[in-house]
Amino acid sequence: MVSAEFEAKAKKLLDRANADDHGYIGKLTDEEKDKLSQFRGMVDAHQAGNKYTDRDLCRFLRARDWVIDGKDKAFEMIKRNMEYLASQPEEDPPLESLRSAYDNGECLPWGRDKRGRQAYFHFSRNHDPANGDIVGLNVVTIMDKFVRELDPEGEVETFTVVFDLTGFSRSNRDMKFNKTIIDTLQNHHPERMGFCILLNAPTIFTIVWSIVKHWLAPRTREKIMFVGGKDYKEKIRCFFDADQLAPVLGGTSKVTPQTYITERCGPPPPGAAQKKEKHSWFGGLFGGGKGASADAHLEDDHEPSAEELAAAANEFGHEDDK
Repeated sequence: MVSAEFEAKAKKLLDRANADDHGYIGKLTDEEKDKLSQFRGMVDAHQAGNKYTDRDLCRFLRARDWVIDGKDKAFEMIKRNMEYLASQPEEDPPLESLRSAYDNGECLPWGRDKRGRQAYFHFSRNHDPANGDIVGLNVVTIMDKFVRELDPEGEVETFTVVFDLTGFSRSNRDMKFNKTIIDTLQNHHPERMGFCILLNAPTIFTIVWSIVKHWLAPRTREKIMFVGGKDYKEKIRCFFDADQLAPVLGGTSKVTPQTYITERCGPPPPGAAQKKEKHSWFGGLFGGGKGASADAHLEDDHEPSAEELAAAANEFGHEDDK
């Protein structure tokens, strides 16, 4: 049975991402309206005929606390975004070229949370850093696709991300991949992540989190929640209805990364690498790195202690991050 305290936290996180505060079109203060008008003039002067809507501009302004000028503030940020968009190919890479991210059971862009946001599930125990560039490109492509599919005039402006860290071990650590995802989310799709769940994070994940959290803006960190414990299937149901989750996460959907890609691209080619059953989407639910166990996970909203960080550092070794 999920506690009333957790249910309240989950509801707060769900509703926090629902554009129910000031700073959004239709809910702007007079000062925010003035800043939006100023920002619009600067953006249009810099790039005539741009396709940024007022909702888009508000997202960049919110991401920088409505500060327009200055180093790494809203105007610099949107200029970098213009360069990013100009550098992107007109079409997404063929899904077939990215299928290894699905065949190995890692990526699943499927389902919606209880507020109607599209969801992306990432199964970190299946991540192979050697395939990190392909997986990173796939995740960026998914985020771009989610944004394109949002109704420009609709109330939902965001999507949801779930990182299932069950079984995460040293062999899955990939700081380059982490940086790619964070950079894309924060700098090119600001304010697009409604919230993020870090599910069943093992204690050894503390060393990764101790680094990654410093790459995140305070607004982004506030949208992240650790969810764990023996009742994690019940807890995640606070965010998703059962038909939007597979049985491994306490739901009734039958969609897996492998079925998702097979339905769209056919069966994997002969010789394609796939995870063995113990590492498959339905297997190895609590298998982790050495020393990890079913009960060795970060609890909800847990901040690692110095002892946990030291233990995690010993588990991961003392390699320099690349």
